[in-house]
Amino acid sequence: MPPEDPRAKFTRPLQRPGADGAARPGLPARPGRPNLPALLDHQPAPPPEDAPHAQAGGLARLLEAVAKMLQPKPANKEPAEAQPVPRSEPAVLSVVVAAMNGDNADGGASQQIYKALDLRQTLKVKPLPRPFVLENPLDPVQVTALVTNVRHMVADENADLLVWGDVSKDGYVLRFATANIPDEEKPALFGPHFKVELPLNLGEPQIHMLYVAALAAAEPANEMQRAALRRLLPQAIEPLELLAAKPPVSLSMGQQRSVLMTFAHACTTCALLMPPSQSDAWFDKAANAYLGAEKRLGRNEAPHEVALIHKHLAASLTARAERVKDKAQIHLEQAVKYWREAAGHLTRATLPLEWAAAQTRLGVALHRLDLITGDSELLREALGCLQAALQVHTKTEAPSRWADIMNSIAQVLEVYGDQLKNPEVLQRAVDACNLVLDVRTRDRTPLAWAATLNTLGSALFLLDRHGGGTTHLAEAERVFEDAAEVFRAHNAKGPAQVAARNLAHVRKLAEERKGRAVIDPDWR
Repeated sequence: MPPEDPRAKFTRPLQRPGADGAARPGLPARPGRPNLPALLDHQPAPPPEDAPHAQAGGLARLLEAVAKMLQPKPANKEPAEAQPVPRSEPAVLSVVVAAMNGDNADGGASQQIYKALDLRQTLKVKPLPRPFVLENPLDPVQVTALVTNVRHMVADENADLLVWGDVSKDGYVLRFATANIPDEEKPALFGPHFKVELPLNLGEPQIHMLYVAALAAAEPANEMQRAALRRLLPQAIEPLELLAAKPPVSLSMGQQRSVLMTFAHACTTCALLMPPSQSDAWFDKAANAYLGAEKRLGRNEAPHEVALIHKHLAASLTARAERVKDKAQIHLEQAVKYWREAAGHLTRATLPLEWAAAQTRLGVALHRLDLITGDSELLREALGCLQAALQVHTKTEAPSRWADIMNSIAQVLEVYGDQLKNPEVLQRAVDACNLVLDVRTRDRTPLAWAATLNTLGSALFLLDRHGGGTTHLAEAERVFEDAAEVFRAHNAKGPAQVAARNLAHVRKLAEERKGRAVIDPDWR
C-alpha cells in the first residue's frame, strides 16, 4: 500500500458528510446538524456483530431475558433512514478554516474551530489543511508580510472569509482575512493585527463569540449579503453583550480584551449597517467596550497594542460624527483625541500602513472639525498630518491612495486659503487638484474624478473672488458643468445637487459682474 498522506489526519476529521447523508471518512453519518455536545463528544465504536455470547445454557438465556425486561423501552423510535434536516435559510457567507499552526498531529484543535463554525446554518464552512506559519506572532512586520499569502488563498478558495492562526497550551490566537487589501482607515477592521484570543477548551459563550466575529469580519460583496448581516448580526450580538458586560476572570487578560474588542467591532459594524437614526446606541456600546479593552492592557504590552485600540476607537467615533449630525462636534473632538494618541504610539518603521492611516484620518477629522468651529489652527495641523502620510503612500507605489490623500490636501488648502483670503494658498489648492486629476480620470474613476473637479471648481471660484479677474471664474463654470454631468449620469443625486448649487453661484457672480461693467465712452 502507498504511504498515507500526512495531511489526511487533518482532512479526514474535517470532511463534511455528503448531501445524501452518507458519511465520509473521519466523521459519523448525521441526518442533520447536531448540537455541539453531541458533535464534540467521543463516539464509542459499536461491538462487533459476530461477537460470541459470554454465557451459554438455560441460565444464560434466563438472565438475558430478565435483562431485556429491565431495559427501558425506547420512546418514539426514529425511522431507519432519517432524512437530513433542511436548512431554515441558505448560507450567507462562505468561510474557510485553515489548520491551526501548532496543532497536534491529529488536528484536534483545528477540528474544534471548524466544527464550532460549521454548526451555524448561515455559514458554509470548509477546511483548509494548511497552516499559515508565523515564526514570531508578536512581530507586526512578519504578520503584515504574511497577509498577502492569506488574501490570495481566500481568493483561490472563492470564499468570503478565512480564519487562521495559532494554538498552544494557552489557547487560540485567531485572525481573519478577506480577499481585499485591508483598508486601515475603515472602522471595525478585522485586519491582520486584530487578534481573537480564546481558551483551549471552547465553551458555548466562546463559540458564539467566534460566530459573531465571523459575521462582523466579513465584507459584504452585494446587497443580499448586506441585508442578511443587517438582520443576523444584531440578534447574534445579544448573547455576546452579556459576556462583554463582565468578562470571566478565569480568562486571561488577552482573552478578556478579545471579548471586548470583538463586541466593540460588532457594535460598530451594526451601527454602519443600520439607518443613522438607529446607529447612535450601537456606537455608544462600541466606545464603552473599546475603553474597557484598553483597561485590560498590561504594563508590558507592546506600544502598538494600545495604539491600535485607540485607532479603532477613533475610527468608530469619526463614523459616529458623520452619521449623528446633532452631536458631530463632540464626537469629532473625541475622535481627534484618540487619532492623536494612535499616531503618537504607532511608528512608520514598524507599522507603516497603520501609521499612515492614523495620520490621514487625523488630518481629515481636523478638517471637518474646522468646518464646524472655524479654528484655522486645526487646518495647519491637518496639512502636516496629510503631508506626513504621503511618505508612505507615494504616487508611484500607491497611486490611488496617494490621490485620495492629495484630494484631502486640496480641500484643506481651499478652506484655509478662503479663511486667510490668500490667493497663494488657493493656487496651491488648484495645483493639488490638477495633480490628482493625473491619477483620477473620467474613464477609470468617473465619480472620484468628478469629486476632484468639484473641489477644483470651488478653489477656482475662491481664487477669482479673492484675487480678482474673470479667467478663473470662467474655468470654474466649465469644471462644475463637467462634474454635474458625471454625477447625474451615475445617479449620484447628492453630489449632483452640490455641483449644481456651486455652478449656480458661479453664474450668479458672473452675471453680477457683467451688470457692473463700465461702458467705454468712446464705444460706437
